[in-house]
Amino acid sequence: MLNERELRKQAMLDANINRVGEGLRVIEDWARFYLRDSSLMESVRELRHGLWGLVKEEYPQIIKGRSTGKDLLADALEGGRSSEEDIPRASFNRVKEGLRVLEESGKIISPEAGMNFKRMRFRIYDIEKDFYEKFTD
Repeated sequence: MLNERELRKQAMLDANINRVGEGLRVIEDWARFYLRDSSLMESVRELRHGLWGLVKEEYPQIIKGRSTGKDLLADALEGGRSSEEDIPRASFNRVKEGLRVLEESGKIISPEAGMNFKRMRFRIYDIEKDFYEKFTD
């Protein structure tokens, strides 16, 4: 049985894993349907699958900390979107922020975990650049 501190840590990891995964899915779908760019779509898809590959063994333990009823932001309103461009931009920001949290937390779990999340974060920077070069064409 996990103590309250461990459950809180697990909840933070769970929230950020989901944040990153959901953000990547939105970006993947924009590359797939809006840009119709299979290469970019595959890059995002590989990153999304890589995320789940990194956490799959720990995930059953991580979700034990999930408690949406105790989440201080569960009922918070998110910022609005004033244009289509705001949708992928918000998703890229969500992914980068979530990966940074996972990177910092991962350093405590293992140096390798932290480095893997850092690599993913730098990969999304490149994908974002490619995305916006194609999005503005």
